[in-house]
Amino acid sequence: MSFDPMSDTSALIPTRRRSIAFTSGKGGVGKSNLVLNTGLLLARHGRRVALLDGNLGLANLTVLMGQAPKYDLRDVLAGEKRMRDIVMRGPHGLLVIPAGSGVAELANLSEGDRAELFEQLREIENGVDFLLIDTGAGISDTVLSLILASDESVVVTQPEPTALADAYALMKVVVQQFPGYPFHVLVNMVRDGKQAQQVQGSLREILIRFLGYAPGDAGYVVMDNAVTQSVVQQVPFTILSPRAPASRCLEELVRRLLGSAGPPAETVKSFWERVSEGPWRLM
Repeated sequence: MSFDPMSDTSALIPTRRRSIAFTSGKGGVGKSNLVLNTGLLLARHGRRVALLDGNLGLANLTVLMGQAPKYDLRDVLAGEKRMRDIVMRGPHGLLVIPAGSGVAELANLSEGDRAELFEQLREIENGVDFLLIDTGAGISDTVLSLILASDESVVVTQPEPTALADAYALMKVVVQQFPGYPFHVLVNMVRDGKQAQQVQGSLREILIRFLGYAPGDAGYVVMDNAVTQSVVQQVPFTILSPRAPASRCLEELVRRLLGSAGPPAETVKSFWERVSEGPWRLM
């Protein structure tokens, strides 16, 4: 699959962008796969999309596409490359920013270096409609910082009790300090819509009972052999099997994203500025 370094960002123009973190309380729930395919579907619908691989050290997004980035954000921080040198372009014009462990190093930059880096990052961010962030799993400072720097977050979980407990714990940490933060729950690998509805209802009931918080419903994705085959072949399932049940489920999420409003233009702040400001210091 063609997945090439981005050679030019001069055509990118400012837009009303949205930053959405895809996160999870535990690993192994299929989060990175869903981020990648959501981005591809948005791009197929004509939106300009960039993905930030913030799953530090794992580079899951490019692995799922059968590619290994030559450079990542660490090379930019070291002054050896510029942002346009590391950004990769995939199908439908999708952009991917391979971060490596570079995101965690942002907190250690001098003010001058940070200003220079953010200027380069804004060149990418300002030219897209959607910035999707693939965070790591769990409740580390880095994960929390990426969540809170985003306009909203999709929490990916599965029907298993451990996955649901970890999803609850993740949202609890954020909601206790930022009660109005917008989480949306996406249940992956369910049998059908009925099971997804039961899982959504149970998790929502617990959050309301103990935290007084009701997350949004981002939908569900069914178990599908097409997803397994796509991972083996390292081709996104929405490209390999666009009419598969899992692809149709994810299309519903994309319809919801396209049908909902983003942040008001006058209040939009750079995702990277918010990462730098905290409130959780990156470790």
